[in-house]
Amino acid sequence: MGNRCYLYLKNPKKELPLFEANNSLPFFWIAVLDKKILINKIQQWKAYEQYAEKHPEEETELYLKQHSNNLSVDRETFTGNAKRSREFLQENFPETLPLFDDFLKFIHSKFETDDRLEIDITQFSAFYDSLEEFYLDLTSEMDAIHNNQAANIKFLLPNDLIAGGTGFHSISGNEFSTLPTYANAVQNRGIPQQPFNRKSLTVAVMILMICPLFSYWAYRIYTKDGFNTWVIIIGFLNMLFYIYSISTIILEIKAYRKNPQ
Repeated sequence: MGNRCYLYLKNPKKELPLFEANNSLPFFWIAVLDKKILINKIQQWKAYEQYAEKHPEEETELYLKQHSNNLSVDRETFTGNAKRSREFLQENFPETLPLFDDFLKFIHSKFETDDRLEIDITQFSAFYDSLEEFYLDLTSEMDAIHNNQAANIKFLLPNDLIAGGTGFHSISGNEFSTLPTYANAVQNRGIPQQPFNRKSLTVAVMILMICPLFSYWAYRIYTKDGFNTWVIIIGFLNMLFYIYSISTIILEIKAYRKNPQ
């Protein structure tokens, strides 16, 4: 089954599951948190660990129900943190914005009076040797967002914006699965993005600059000897060089815009 995480809305009367993740902690979830929320919860979490060491499982589960380890966010804090993180994504990972915006709009549409956003990451913490190590990893991610240090981001997976972005929609959040951004993220899971290659771009530009010379060469042969085999060969190869160089330049420009180097 793996170690699961859950994101849901909760008030005194009900709980509404929205997203879940298996063996991952989606970056978009972290993006709506802040260090104050984490610091306030970590002491309670440490108390739970100490309690669990000295009590049987049944008592520990009861303790956890009464003293939840969930990270809890009110609507105002959610909105403020989301705005800050959106600016970070817009500058550093603009390709993730459409999905992030839909993620935020969907959660906003589900908020009701007295609701709080709850994120349960207790199981995921088991991947770490200690709670302190887990805490440091989360605060490091939040610092990277706050200080605009894209190179220090660990949890965002551009090649998998489900595991590293939204998580999977829950049954009660089924309408989210119909959004094109989510469907596209599911379809593209694990497909690597082409990194920008300066050498490849340079070679493509040089080939494109040479192509007109071959066009002129083919034209000179045609005007001298008429339409013959050499004209066909040179013209065909030149066309392939045009296609290769132009398509490569376009791909490298797109790669550069996504990840400037």
